[in-house]
Formats: sequence, structure tokens, C-alpha cells
Amino acid sequence: MSGAGRLKRVLLTNDDGFDAPGLAALADVARQLADEVWIVAPQLDQSGMGQSITMNGPLRCIPRGDKQFAISGTPADCVILALQHLMQTTPPDLILSGVNAGNNTGDDFNLSGTIGAAFTGLMLGTPAIAISLDCASRKHLRWDTARAVLPKTLTHFLNEGWDKNHCLSINLPDLPPEKTGGVSMTVPAQKTIRSFLIEKREDLREKDYFWLYPQSNEQHAAEGTDLAALARGQISVSLLQLDRSVAR
Repeated sequence: MSGAGRLKRVLLTNDDGFDAPGLAALADVARQLADEVWIVAPQLDQSGMGQSITMNGPLRCIPRGDKQFAISGTPADCVILALQHLMQTTPPDLILSGVNAGNNTGDDFNLSGTIGAAFTGLMLGTPAIAISLDCASRKHLRWDTARAVLPKTLTHFLNEGWDKNHCLSINLPDLPPEKTGGVSMTVPAQKTIRSFLIEKREDLREKDYFWLYPQSNEQHAAEGTDLAALARGQISVSLLQLDRSVAR
């Protein structure tokens, strides 16, 4: 996409759900970059679904406006339906996934539905960028920062290009726009999930159920990683690839 200029068509998706404020922020940004913006996103929150797809039940496709659809499935389902059905005759130039409420750094990228959607697009031959916003609390996110810094950041990569065997994972710092630093090319921090919290509860019919949540490793992030860049107030950009084999 070197020297791409203004795009003809982009596809937006996420894992936080169709009505998430991060998707609305991304749509505002995308309209500055593309002539045509499609939104195909999960009907409900699908965080932590990675690249999983729905194979044991039907998918519902619910129109939510012009070129906008809510899907009763995962982020990967959304991308598949968009590329191979809804947009089959009008394919997008680019997939933008996000803006996720919370960062997707370190080991998180293996679990993230935001990145899973981008990987699915990459697998099907469409360039993709996943975008996440760091936060101290999911109740207080700086969507103004996303709206302010993303147009310039995305334009830079659209003009300069990147290795299309990879998707970009952008993490924005939890700072006001004017205090955000420059872009830092990074790699995901390692061993950032030490275990999973398993909380057992009992419902009103006296049956057990469980909540699962990853527990973060609080070790200092090594220099050059996404977490280190965020700690400096910079925008972290990592190149992620589908191929996880080790060269021999």
C-alpha cells in the first residue's frame, strides 16, 4: 500500500461489539481515510475469542444501517462473512479492527478477538490493522486520543507501506492527545500472562458457574517491547504474522 493516498473502501470490525464506543471512534477516523466505510461487527461483546469461528450453530446477519451489519458470532466470523459474502463483489482495500477497550500487548495478542479479526483478514488476503487503547479502567477510556492521533498514524503506514505478510497491531497510550509521544516499532512483551483467575460462584438455582480472567505478570517490560513503549507514553506498533513456526 505504499503511496496509497485516500482509500476507496475499508471494512471495520471489533471484538467489543457493534455498539462499542471504540468502534464509533474508529468509524470517525475511517471516514477521513476512505470514500466508503463498511461495518461488520459482532452483535455482542466477543472479547477473548481470538481467531475462533462458529461451526456448531447458525449465524444471524442483522442490518444496522447503510453498509452496516451486526453478526451473532465472533470477530473472525464477521470478517469471513464480510469478505466472502457481504462484500464479495466490492472487496475492501483494508480491514481496521478496534478500537479495543484496553491494550492488546504481550501474550494477549494470542487471545484477542481484535487481533483475531485482523489475522482472519490477513489469512484471506486482505491487509489488516488492529488498534487498541490502553487504559487504567475500562470505565474511563480516552476515545478523544484515538480520534486525534489515529488519522496521522494510519496515514503514515498507508503511505509508507509495510510487509503484507504481517498485520499491524497498534496500541495507543492512556494519555491525552497532546501528551502522546511518537510511534515506536516494537515486539510483543514475553510471558505477560502468568496464570488465569478462576472464580467459582453459585447461581440462584444453586448450580456452580465460573468466571475466567487472565492474570498479568507485573515484571518490568524489556526495552523494545510494546509495554515499554506504552510506559514511555508512545504509540506502540508491532508487526504480527500468522506463521508461528520456528526457522530451522
